[in-house]
Formats: sequence, structure tokens, C-alpha cells
Amino acid sequence: MRVLRLSRTGFTLIELLVVIAIIGLLMALLLPAIQRVRGAANKMRCGNNLKQLGIAAHNYENDRQALPPGTDDQGVGCLVFLLPYMELDAQFRLFQFRPQTYPLWFQDPLNRPTSTGSTTVPRPPDPYGAEGNFPIFRCPSNPPPTQYVTVCMLVAYGQRGVDYPNGWAGINAHIFSSYPGGLILGRSSYTGVAGYYAPSQVQGLGCPGCEGFFTHKSDAYASLGRCPDGTSNTMLFGEITGGYIAWGGSGGIPSGVSGWAWACGFNYTGFGTPESGPRVNGYPDWYVFSSMHPAGIQFCFGDGSVRTIRPSIDFATYVYLSGIKDGIVVQNLP
Repeated sequence: MRVLRLSRTGFTLIELLVVIAIIGLLMALLLPAIQRVRGAANKMRCGNNLKQLGIAAHNYENDRQALPPGTDDQGVGCLVFLLPYMELDAQFRLFQFRPQTYPLWFQDPLNRPTSTGSTTVPRPPDPYGAEGNFPIFRCPSNPPPTQYVTVCMLVAYGQRGVDYPNGWAGINAHIFSSYPGGLILGRSSYTGVAGYYAPSQVQGLGCPGCEGFFTHKSDAYASLGRCPDGTSNTMLFGEITGGYIAWGGSGGIPSGVSGWAWACGFNYTGFGTPESGPRVNGYPDWYVFSSMHPAGIQFCFGDGSVRTIRPSIDFATYVYLSGIKDGIVVQNLP
């Protein structure tokens, strides 16, 4: 007589719950470590992008004996002039410079589609002169380009007593793109450092000497070889994430995170100390240099080095780091 032994092939409910609990515990322990590793890798890639921008600026100055302007008379930003030095010469050749017809670059229908408030992008051209999202301009910790509802095209405030061209009359603001341009303009996680916003310094006020490497027509006075404070002590480019703006449909733009176009020239440090991580609806304030790195905001300095600035930095110290000839040398930063 044979006796058959029945073997159990499954788990009981209690055993299954125990296994799930153990897996959940392991995931809870491993997830922070994975996030830290990913964050460190993203920060390294971001720092390398800034390093490449610094190299491009050095090569540009080596060829032209001056840095590109923060903005020229058409409002074209410094990164546009650096495109050929970052293997983006094809995009540079698409960008249109026609100041006699269009006082500002974004008024040119070959650079950006005419504003209609519509989400339909007219074609051709395909692409537009200021279209395209390139890895070298993107920090991997920032939202993907499609999550930005629009971007800033121009920062136009008086600086150094320089009069802007006639086509800029009445402009005193950050100018963002309405639709459909806001959908297709190339996004950037970096922009030039313009120093402190001091339009009244011609009257002896403001912060004399605190202008940065990149302001309106700064190629007339700023270069790596003309930086009394020293290139290793002066910021050149910085991270800028952008932030939440409640557009409410104005210009066709829904409320959401608004960033920076690579065709935009610069931003001022005078708008506030840099910010790291979420503040308004999960993002930093839109008008300051910022990042989504938990440890701080990365800047490329004039000597090509990339360093992290903490959000807790003293505002005056931060401003002095952005000015090329304020006479205050700040050292011993990480």
C-alpha cells in the first residue's frame, strides 16, 4: 500500500504579507540612497554643462578679445553667440540678426512665431531660429522642457547708465513669451551673471562696480582679461530653474513653471540670494538664480571653475561675487 504525500506549493496569506512587508522595508531603506546617488550624478552632469559654457566663453574671448555681450542692441543673449563654440553652429546659422527690421530678436518671425495666443505652431520654419532643447543647456534635475509653460526672452532694466535702443522704449521688466512661441523656444537651465541691478549708479547710488561679466552691450567693457576682482572670484554663468507663475491664460499661457530661454542673455544677482529646492508650488522663485539640487546652486566662475553656492549665503557677499570691479574680493568658497 502506497502513501502519497501532498506538498504545499504556495504561500499562506500571512507569509505573503510578511514577504511584502520585508520588501517594502528594504525599498524604504534603499530608496533614499538611490535618490542620493541619482542626485549626485545629476549635479555632476549639470556642473559639466557649466564647465563647457565656461570653456566656450574662454574660446570666444580668445578669438574676439572680448566676451560676447550679455545682450546686444537686438536683445540677443550671450549664449546665442557661444553656439558655434559648443558644436551648435547649425543652430547659430538659423538664428536671425535683422535689427534694421526687427528691433528685438523675438519679433523676427524666423526666430519665434508671431504671438496669437494659440497652441498651434505655424510651420515653416522648422525649426525656428530660437527653437531647440539641447542637452548642454539642460540640468537633469530640472523639469523636462515640456513641463515649462513658457520662458523668459529678455531681462531689460537700465544698467550702467547705458541707454537701450529706441525699440526698447518703455521696457523695464522680465519679458516672457506668449503663445505659440512659449511652447517652442529652447529652454535653458543656465544664463549669464549680470551682477547687481543698479540703474541709478550714475547718480552715485546703487552698487558701483557691481556689474557682472554679462549686461547690455557688456562686450564694450567686460572681458576675462579686464576683471580687477579676479576671474576666480567672479561669477560667469549660473543655474536658473525658473519657477511657478500664475499666468491664468494671459497670452494663452496656463499657470505653471516658467523658465529661461537660451536666447535670453542674463539675470541679475540683485533680485535676491540664490535658491535651492522648492518654495512656491514645488519650485524656487522664478526671478533668482536657482537649482533643484538639495546642496545648493552651481556657478561657473571666470576662471572656468564650477562651485556650489549655498542659499544661506550673505546677500552682500553674493553680490560681490557677481561684480567684476567692486573691489571686494571674496575667497575661501567651496
